Order: sequence, then structure tokens, then C-alpha cells
Amino acid sequence: MPEERGSYESAGVSIERGGRAVDLMRSAVERTHGPEVIGAPGGFAGLYALAGMRDPVLASTIDGIGTKVLVAREMGRYDSLGADIVNHCANDVLATGARPLFFLDYVGTGRLDPEAVAALVRGAAGACRELGIAVIGGETAEMPGLYGEGDFDVVGVCTGACERGDVIAGEDARPGDAVIGLASSGLHTNGYTLARKVVEDAGLSYDDTPEPLDRTVGETYLVPHRAYVREIRALREDVTVRGMAHVTGGGLAGNLPRALGGLGAELDPGSWTEPDVFRLIRTLGDVPEAEMRRVFNLGVGFCVVVPPEEAERAVDMLRSSGCEAWRIGTVSEVPGVRFA
Repeated sequence: MPEERGSYESAGVSIERGGRAVDLMRSAVERTHGPEVIGAPGGFAGLYALAGMRDPVLASTIDGIGTKVLVAREMGRYDSLGADIVNHCANDVLATGARPLFFLDYVGTGRLDPEAVAALVRGAAGACRELGIAVIGGETAEMPGLYGEGDFDVVGVCTGACERGDVIAGEDARPGDAVIGLASSGLHTNGYTLARKVVEDAGLSYDDTPEPLDRTVGETYLVPHRAYVREIRALREDVTVRGMAHVTGGGLAGNLPRALGGLGAELDPGSWTEPDVFRLIRTLGDVPEAEMRRVFNLGVGFCVVVPPEEAERAVDMLRSSGCEAWRIGTVSEVPGVRFA
């Protein structure tokens, strides 16, 4: 059907494309709903019944996945981005001691591709189902002029809750406590501007498989951000957890102190296994070790602080749940993170 002069379509925004995207993602979103989600889809706000708590505290976070979207666009693969934004936000909520409950997404683009947006949201819904999180709303905005052709951005909001007495803010950490590191799946959603530049400067394609990778650069870079919700909830039933940190932008040095209540930590970088992607970036880009530690997670995606006598049990429990983990260091009285 031809565009009419003076129409929204002729200005670059298609209500029909937006409607098609919603139709393509609706069933995936509705499958995340339980009895806590109130009202029919399509309301002006999502409604979620918070029940069964005596003194509830809400925890909420908002984040994006940065320039990882450019890798996805280059590869023509969008479903993993949905898992990225859900898992990233869920881990942030988790680090406060709260259980993630519901999620909302935002996709802004220059020209809406209904199939691509639907793939992204279906990926988000699948990640939410895996973690027991409801998708209760979202927004897809087509904004030509603000975004260029093919450009898009992804943002997510996750909200959780816990009893006031279950909040973990790091104040309980003590010198001598053990720092347990949980394995990341790779880059997660941080450092992609540097990671992309290293590949581009080396003249590599995302379809190349350079040493030491066992899959293409594109496939390696698009591995989804790992979620730790189920493992940490199970761990807290049997182990005293005094602090938690989601290792995102800023690496261990920038994030672990947020779980230590003003204390510091001594870490042994040889105590955990580093995924090959970091060796590729370090070598290919001649990136100094201090910069690697400042930008990337280097294989540790989440940390828990536990009493030293419970460290071995914590590691065993995490490994038995399917998540590789290591005792990577010790809490110290001197603020900041130091690498042995």
C-alpha cells in the first residue's frame, strides 16, 4: 500500500510494523505470566501482586547491553540479546538479596524490523521463564532521525523483592572472609567497544575463528550473559552469604568493593579459569593487564562473600548445581581490590 503524503508512515514510523512486532511476541510474553500478573496484556502499566511477605523491600534496576547490539546486527542474530538484558538485570537485583520477580523491556530503533524485535523479545521471555520472572510490559519505539537505518538500542528493567531482614548490602563482610567467584560465560555485556575495536584493528571478520577460539569471533562475542539466580538462591539456604557482587563494567576491581562494606580484598588471579576470549583480546590488541582487569570480568561473573569455614561447602554446592566456582580471594581490612 503506497504511503500517503502527510502520514506517519511517510515520516518514517509504521504503526503496522509495530503491531506486527507485538503480535509476533505476544504468546512468548504471556507464557511468563503466573497468577501474580493481574489484568489483560496491553494495559497502560503492568500489574503484579506482591503477596506473602511481612516486611517487603523492593529492589529495582535498569540497564542496557551497550555495543553488543552492533555485533548482533552484524551477525543478523537477535534472540541472545533478550537473554543478555534479562540476565544482566536479574543478577543486579539478585546481588541485593532480593528475588527477581518481573521485567520490562525497551527497544528503540530507526526503522522497526518486526521479526528482529520479536526474536529479541522472545529471547527475553525465554530467559524470564527459565528464572521464574514475569514479563509484564515493554515498549518498542520507532524513531527515524534519532536512530539511523539499522540502528537500535535495548534496555531492560527488573524488579524483585525480599524481606527487609534478607537484604544484603555488604555491611556484614569481615576481614578473613572468603571471596567465591562464579564462572562467567564470557564477555557477558561489558567491554564490547574495546572488544570490537581489537577485532576491527586486527582486520578480522566476525566469521573468522582465530586462535585460541574454538568457534567464530561472532559466535564467541554473542554468548549470552549468564544468570546466577537459581544457584545463589539454593546457596543461601545452606551457606551464610555476607556480600554479593555482579561483576559488570569495571571488572572485579570496580564491583567487588560494593559487596564489602568499606573493606577490601586480596585476589589470586591464578585461582580461576579464564575463558579463551579474554586471551584473544589481550593478545590481539596488546591490551595491558591493568586495562583488562578494569574493563572485563575475566571469567568471574558473580562473587559471594562467605565465612572462611563455609567456603569449601559453598564451592561444592555451586559446582554441583552446574556452575563452576572457585575460592578466589580473601576479604582484608585495606579498602580496594589487590591482585596477588
